Amino acid sequence: MKLLNTFLILISFQVLAAETAPSNDKSEYEIWKESRLERLQQPHGWLSLVGLEWLHIGENSIGAASDNMIQLSHGPDYFGSIILNRDKSLSFVPNESSAIKANGESVTDTIQINADTSEEGATVFTIDTFQFYVVERDKMGVRIKDSQARTRTEFLGLEYFPEDAKYRIDAKFIPYEPAKIIPTVNVLGILTNQESPGRRLEFSIDGEAYRLDALDSDDSYYMIFGDKTNGKTTYGPGRFLYTDGKVNETGEVRIDFNKAYNPPCSFTAYSTCTLPPLQNRMRVEINAGEKKYANSTY
Repeated sequence: MKLLNTFLILISFQVLAAETAPSNDKSEYEIWKESRLERLQQPHGWLSLVGLEWLHIGENSIGAASDNMIQLSHGPDYFGSIILNRDKSLSFVPNESSAIKANGESVTDTIQINADTSEEGATVFTIDTFQFYVVERDKMGVRIKDSQARTRTEFLGLEYFPEDAKYRIDAKFIPYEPAKIIPTVNVLGILTNQESPGRRLEFSIDGEAYRLDALDSDDSYYMIFGDKTNGKTTYGPGRFLYTDGKVNETGEVRIDFNKAYNPPCSFTAYSTCTLPPLQNRMRVEINAGEKKYANSTY
């Protein structure tokens, strides 16, 4: 009997431990939100963006000293200079004592550099707490990030609508034949023609039909959309969204508006976010996904 009582006590403890132990199981949606937050808060993620300086033909010096063409808030007085030629080719001339790196390698002599539009990708410079690289947005500019930016160190977090299965939709994939050219404009007013090679997605919400034009991505489709929550509970200009994979064998693709998120422009004034095309502005409230940032004015 004593052995039986001991056995029952052990079983009771095991049951109690199983009931009170925290679960490590997380939904795919919770994992997505954690990943979104982690990427945003990286040392040189979008929250660290502190500047976008347009380049002039010729020498563009960079550093903390006031006589630089591009003046930074701290660090060495003179990092070096970016040379922009009339043919849009670029080079960088380092200051001898700057200890600057390009793509992780020390720069001790003049090097050729790439903008973000090149096939090889942008040449990324790092020095002190800064990261910077050249972007081409109709004209050439230097995008500057600082891991000590107040937008990053004083970040107020993200807020979401409650997850709602209603906004997890299997949309019908309608190909464009031939590919459709979608004019898009960014916050700088620069117009760009982007190709949508068969990406019109049709779906219904509460019995009403809607459709979105999407752009291609590696393993999904990408949409920039607006809805009637913009400027009220969500970011004014609109939000971004990737589909869950590509079209399946039944001609459908999963759209999960719970994963709609704010563009970088909702956190910093130095981004060049693309705005939703007119056909992607829906006359419905999408009460799902990321809400407007805590201190956003719109």
